[in-house]
Parts: sequence; C-alpha cells; structure tokens
Amino acid sequence: MADEKTKLTCQRLVKSVVRKMLCRSDEDVEQEIFIRLWEKYPSYQEQDKLWAWVRTIAENYCRDYLRRKSQKVLAASVDEVAGGLENLSSGDNPERQWLIKCRQKIVLDAVNQLPKEMKKAIILVEFNGLSYEQAAAKLHINIGTLKSRLHNAKARLHNQLAYLEL
Repeated sequence: MADEKTKLTCQRLVKSVVRKMLCRSDEDVEQEIFIRLWEKYPSYQEQDKLWAWVRTIAENYCRDYLRRKSQKVLAASVDEVAGGLENLSSGDNPERQWLIKCRQKIVLDAVNQLPKEMKKAIILVEFNGLSYEQAAAKLHINIGTLKSRLHNAKARLHNQLAYLEL
C-alpha cells in the first residue's frame, strides 16, 4: 500500500512542478519526466530524500523544455524576418504569446523574491522607467547606492534566470 501511496504522491508532485513551471498542465511533459525518472533511478541514492530528487529532475526537465521551446520560437521569428515576412504581433502567434506570458511570470516571480531594497530599485528603474537620479531621490539614497543595488539585483536575476536565455 505504501508503494501505491508513494506513486500517487510522486504523480501529484510532478503534475504540480509542470503546472508551476509551464503555466499549464501538460501530460506529455509529465510522461517524459517519468521516463527520465525511470532512466535515472539507478543513480538515486537511498539516503537522499526521494521528493527532493523527483522535484529536481522535474524542474530540470521543465527548464530544458522551456529552453528548447524558446529557441524554436526565436529561430522561427528569425526565419520570418530573414524571409522578408511582415513582422507579426505577439497576438498573431498564440505559442509566442503564451511563451512571452510564461517568461514574464517567471521574471516577475524572480523579482518578487529579491530583497526589499533591491526590488524597489529594480521596479523604479526598470519597470517604472525612472532615471537613476529620480529613483535615488524617491528612495532617499545616493546614486552610488542605487547603482550598487541595481547591479546586485541584476546579477542575482541573471544567475536565477540564466536558463531562460533572455
């Protein structure tokens, strides 16, 4: 009975990771993850936590999937431009529109996880379009401090979001 319970919990975990990372359910991706789990099971060490191991493999697969998907969309858009086609708005291509929406959500979640001071600096300069002087005045700090916070925030975001290949 414990094996059946473990199996159901594993299925729920994989489903949850896929939904979170892809912004939708996808049974094909879930099946590919289970295939990868099956292939990698010999490398699983019993002292490791099973759920952490499953989550890591599922997250890594989803990152690879998103990377491949974004490369396809980017390659397709390069081919469209090279072929002399009219520029398409993101509304004309549902797949591209979906990809942009998912990437925006991932970026916003990453910004939300920044320390409060870094988050304020990024929001004011990058999202609200304020100049360094305006943002520093609004935060009541000097420009050097603002630049430092922006640099550190961008470095963290770059490390955290490198798999998106922005």
